[in-house]
Amino acid sequence: MTTKTDYTDQEWEGLLQAPLMAGFYIIMADISVTGMGKELKGLYQAVLAQQAPEAAQELVAAVTADIVARSQQKGALEQPKLEENQDPRPQILNALQQDLAVLDEKSTPEEKAGYSAWLVNVAQATAEAGREGGFLGIGSVRVSEQEKTALAGLQQALGLA
Repeated sequence: MTTKTDYTDQEWEGLLQAPLMAGFYIIMADISVTGMGKELKGLYQAVLAQQAPEAAQELVAAVTADIVARSQQKGALEQPKLEENQDPRPQILNALQQDLAVLDEKSTPEEKAGYSAWLVNVAQATAEAGREGGFLGIGSVRVSEQEKTALAGLQQALGLA
């Protein structure tokens, strides 16, 4: 199991950004004004829940602790650099893959798979936090087709498909 001390500041920053980017990836898949607030809340709650596979529990706990500490201190995470006027979703997936590449070098395959699975769990909880479509709630669904497609794309990008 790896700890924060195993990573450079830049590498650790990437691991801290990863759950937020996974959630934003899902939010961007099917943007709705009413659902976005609920999905952002769901994202934060999913990060706090720390429901990670055993192989990544220590790493997830350390990442979560840093995210919580920064949010309490009003410290911002470094923002991913995204090209303007372009679809952010492929850029988010690329940034996630780059940030997680460090796990290939510094952790076990089980820990990386566990951390990646946790990211998908965070994304799933984000998707389920708000209802999509319908009119006044009638005919709405918990997870839209666009979000389901995005979740499948995230799993594939993280090597879990």
